[in-house]
Amino acid sequence: MNRRNFFSFLTNAGSERVSEHSAEHTPVHFSNEDNDKYPTSTANAGLEPYTRALTRVQVLHLLRRAGFSSSNAQVAQFVGKTAQEAVQQLFGTTDAPLPDAPGTWVNDITENPDKADNDTRNQIIGRWSGQFSSLQSWWASRMISEGFPQREKLVLFWHGHFTSEFSFDDVYNPPQLLFRQNQILRQDAFGDLRKLAEDISLDGAMLHYLGGTLNSKGAPNENYARELFELFTTGLGQYTEGDIKEAARILTGWRASRYNDEPRPNGSYSTYFVPNAHDTGAKQVLGITFPAREADANTEFLVRQNEVRRLIDVIFQERSQETARFLAGKLYRFFVYANPTLSTAAQSVIQQMADVLRNNGYRMRPLLQALFASAHFYEEANIGVQVKTPAEFVVGLSRQLGVSASNAVSVMNSLEQVLFDPPNVAGWDGYRAWLSTKTFPLRVQFAQQLVQSMSNDAAASFARQFAGSDNVQTLVQAITEFLLPKPISQKRLQTYTQSLLQGAPDYEWSSILRESNSAGPRIKALLTTLAKAPDMQLC
Repeated sequence: MNRRNFFSFLTNAGSERVSEHSAEHTPVHFSNEDNDKYPTSTANAGLEPYTRALTRVQVLHLLRRAGFSSSNAQVAQFVGKTAQEAVQQLFGTTDAPLPDAPGTWVNDITENPDKADNDTRNQIIGRWSGQFSSLQSWWASRMISEGFPQREKLVLFWHGHFTSEFSFDDVYNPPQLLFRQNQILRQDAFGDLRKLAEDISLDGAMLHYLGGTLNSKGAPNENYARELFELFTTGLGQYTEGDIKEAARILTGWRASRYNDEPRPNGSYSTYFVPNAHDTGAKQVLGITFPAREADANTEFLVRQNEVRRLIDVIFQERSQETARFLAGKLYRFFVYANPTLSTAAQSVIQQMADVLRNNGYRMRPLLQALFASAHFYEEANIGVQVKTPAEFVVGLSRQLGVSASNAVSVMNSLEQVLFDPPNVAGWDGYRAWLSTKTFPLRVQFAQQLVQSMSNDAAASFARQFAGSDNVQTLVQAITEFLLPKPISQKRLQTYTQSLLQGAPDYEWSSILRESNSAGPRIKALLTTLAKAPDMQLC
């Protein structure tokens, strides 16, 4: 099947979800000429390096997938480089410092709202709601403003993998904890997955979200242990109910300091250990025994090192291939192609990714470098086949147009990707669920409003940045190449050229472009028309 077939026409389907043959409710055609020009192909290459110099289309593909798109000037930095050179420049060898907090409120601490009177409780929740919005805006701004936001893109992946919700089961995760979790994802993003799994297992937001703070000797809470296996490491079918029960016992005794009227031995919003709540008896997980411990060895340091860290190590050792393949599969679907039913060739690449992960000590940077420099990644069948997530669409367009969308968070919320508040512990469904009869018109509306917010000078400057912009055909081809994932048919180029010229003859374009008040409205008309293109939703 052509991977772009579900955009072949748009219709008012009965279902709100994207079907095999329909996506949104506007009856606009995705030109069959484009499909004829770029026929169905299959991705058959593997992780072997792509050795040719990168074209502009390939660089745009790389920057869309590895990050959130980039400016035209940034694209030019990579055209003509090899994939290995580009990826090395993007991912480097070291991590940048962690960003500053969104405000001093990240250290504010309040009383437990569940123990307060109704008025106080409502005030606390109202304050948290405002801080939650501030946290969302802070992260969206980072995505938009980062020079090359590949780390933020990976943090978004981990955010949908190791999920925690702001509001769930009529309770709340304080934004202060969610901020700290987000920084853990950023700090560990490119490193050893075993360290990330350990840090998240004892993260305050996660402890609160999946019942870790209720996990005690004699009354183990199995929620986190179950998700640790099923969703975070091995995937289904690689463990027993007994493994879950024993892992839950290993994880007993950990608490998070959330309120000023509760213990804070390690400081506000820090995790701490309660020895009396920890099960010191012997346990066995995946056939490996964890010996009982004496009272003098039942300390925060030793339990973390010899039980929690060892639990993670045991999972990665005893289910090494399964865990590596499960995580590689999720990464592949996020960065390459999200179809849950993948081809034999894609499954082979996932296995190769798993091998890279295992052979490099489960470190993420070598795996991402191998993937984004691979022949498989640059195959035509993998370009322009992903539906943009709301973050990719909103952030990417803002970065490409050079316009900071002040309403980025509210738009992402309306498009059903609420940062710091995914729908459940499994994260977002993604794939075609991102597009519906509700969300497609909202995407178009956002894009058109963002375009219209540009001044005439800004719109004209946007056009002038492209080489050969004084030639109308050259300019239209450059802009469509920049904003759409694949080259389009001559017929579509002619349609967009007419939208830009607005009745003026071709030969007048160079003089029109010199006057911002004349060129600006025309550029905005072209961009507004492009906003309705179905392939604008693809990357």
